[in-house]
Amino acid sequence: MQLIPFDEVRLQVVAGAALPWDVRTASGELLLARGQVVRDIGMADALQARGAFVDIAVPGMGDAEDGPDYQDDTLPNRWLTLEARIGGLLRAPGDGLFLARLRQALASVVSTAQEHSDELVYLILRHDHTRLNNYGVAHALHCAALCAVLAQRIGWSGTRCVSLVGAALTMNMSILDLQGRLASEGVPPTEAEREEIAQHPLASARMLRAAGLSDAEWLLAVEQHHEVHGGGGYPNRVEGPSEMSQLLRLVDIFTAKHSPRTGRGPLPAHQAARELFLQSRNDPFASILIKELGIYPPGCFVLLAGGETAVVTHVGESARTPKVAVIINRHGEALMQPLRRDTALPQFAIQKTVPDRLVRVAVSADVLYGRRPTYL
Repeated sequence: MQLIPFDEVRLQVVAGAALPWDVRTASGELLLARGQVVRDIGMADALQARGAFVDIAVPGMGDAEDGPDYQDDTLPNRWLTLEARIGGLLRAPGDGLFLARLRQALASVVSTAQEHSDELVYLILRHDHTRLNNYGVAHALHCAALCAVLAQRIGWSGTRCVSLVGAALTMNMSILDLQGRLASEGVPPTEAEREEIAQHPLASARMLRAAGLSDAEWLLAVEQHHEVHGGGGYPNRVEGPSEMSQLLRLVDIFTAKHSPRTGRGPLPAHQAARELFLQSRNDPFASILIKELGIYPPGCFVLLAGGETAVVTHVGESARTPKVAVIINRHGEALMQPLRRDTALPQFAIQKTVPDRLVRVAVSADVLYGRRPTYL
């Protein structure tokens, strides 16, 4: 047997179609045999929630040494698969393989941040937020990714980076589904839910300890990610919270600001970053976040001096001069092929940001990042 988490192939499951693999428990016990028909998507959701695995050692799943052949190997597809895997993982902390699987997911986040930081920020800012019930999972992954990018900028060790990214992924474990429900329904939490939210840092840390995690800095960051220097945070009003928890807190606030809820639209990323900076003037981590993302982060729409509308693809030499791809010409016509521009050149200088609602052009990350561009 060669088992991989069910959530890695979750997007391949179709209601009414036969399963191409055996589905098993972590110990190898057969749950569903290959060829059995999936009655409905609820059946697949139940398998994912259970923390099931599929046996790839069957025809059609590829050689283990060559890697699986069930997904297109592009970053957007791999990122969606990782999100699905983490969603199932965080809901099954009692699984015997929980920590091992979690560390595998952490390694994927960290390596992606190191190799593709600009595209990763783009994918976060251009995330499809229509699935609000999955808000908690997406938010955790986005925080983890930005934490990985910032830890690299700061120069933290690999071990410390993994602790930070792990804390970001798991800080809200105890309220994951509550987050999704509140985001999708757009209703205020009840008193009982408010108390659950207030205590979730401690509850999430308890779940991690019960799963066998012993990383003290990781656990402390989870417990203190809503604490504030001076004792103004929660749940314990800690006067001097840990350094890692404060970096996590800033990333948590930033990503929450640019994520929508029912009845509330997202705050544009550049505005979210500016507000965070103004609210945290004396915090060096806020300055690092601005420097890393720029005033116009990847995924932001901008109007150029010549009247063209572009999307930012890469952070530039300065915070105000990113690399962009023009998607609408100065006559308001959508382009079939984006034109690369360097906004450090006066003729392509950024005039202002453009609200998402005014851009009616679908932009593919595969097109924008599929090859190394030459900027004019």
